Amino acid sequence: MSFKLSELAEKTNTILYGDGDCLIKNVADLSSAKPGDIAFLLNPKFVQHLEKTRASAVILKSEFQDLCSVPALVTNDPRLVYAKIANILNPPEEMPAGISKSAIIASDADINKTASIAEGAIILSKAVIKAGAVIGPGCVVEKNAVIGCKTRLSSNVTVGYGCIVGDDCIVHSGAVIGADGFGFVKDGDSYLKIPQLGSVRIGNNVEIGANTTIDRGALEDTVVGNGVKLDNQIQIAHSVTIGDNTVISAATAIAGSTHIGKQCLIGGCVGIIEHLDIVDNVMITGRTMVTRSITEAGSYSSSTPMDTTENWRKNSARFRRLDDLAKRVAKLEKK
Repeated sequence: MSFKLSELAEKTNTILYGDGDCLIKNVADLSSAKPGDIAFLLNPKFVQHLEKTRASAVILKSEFQDLCSVPALVTNDPRLVYAKIANILNPPEEMPAGISKSAIIASDADINKTASIAEGAIILSKAVIKAGAVIGPGCVVEKNAVIGCKTRLSSNVTVGYGCIVGDDCIVHSGAVIGADGFGFVKDGDSYLKIPQLGSVRIGNNVEIGANTTIDRGALEDTVVGNGVKLDNQIQIAHSVTIGDNTVISAATAIAGSTHIGKQCLIGGCVGIIEHLDIVDNVMITGRTMVTRSITEAGSYSSSTPMDTTENWRKNSARFRRLDDLAKRVAKLEKK
């Protein structure tokens, strides 16, 4: 698929400089681009590549326009325009409507005639697959589950009984939506399992990364809002709620009944304990351990920066004495 640069300028509402008739076939890095590619410049330290680039066009800010030796699209946000053009040039593969002969479909499942069901998929009783949905190879959609319009499940995704996935979602391979939450109560020397009676409700335009798990609620549903983006290998426990357009990076774990607001950014390997409330517009940097509710918008961090092993061991030993040192300082201050 290719477009004239003038067409891309119109589609992305950018200012065109130079030959609008040049054909653009793909996106590429500024230093490795070749004719037919469009690249973008975001960081000024790479400005030297502008004179030597072989790209047919470059996306950049107006301050770099005079340094560019090829046609350009000028914008205040080159990265956003690059993403839009990458989507235009690389649309999702169109999957043919229909049901594979090797799929197993319950007689009372409701499957729209425009949906695509791949090899080895299993659709159980009273599940609903809406218009344009794509169910990849080996997926399991359990009883009474709902998959929304144009939602795409990659291979080997499991959607548990009664769970709802909204419209225009992408769920990557190995994700599990609606496994039991981790609920047990001590009964003598053993543990009694607590039935997990809630469900999972996923909003529209949500992306869920590979091997991410979203547990069903214990009593109240686990809820993921519209526009949420979840990276790979995230654990979301029972009865968690995540507000609209929040983004969470890989390997983060969120314990049960925590409520996260809208428009939050949560880094990788963050741990959030149970029953907390986090307001809208909070940023939590990577490897932070959140042990209390966050009631004001802003950026929050914890953990210790990397150091040499020798220094880290010394400081770790001193950290264990921090409370004692604080008490001694308080006594000295009183004197």
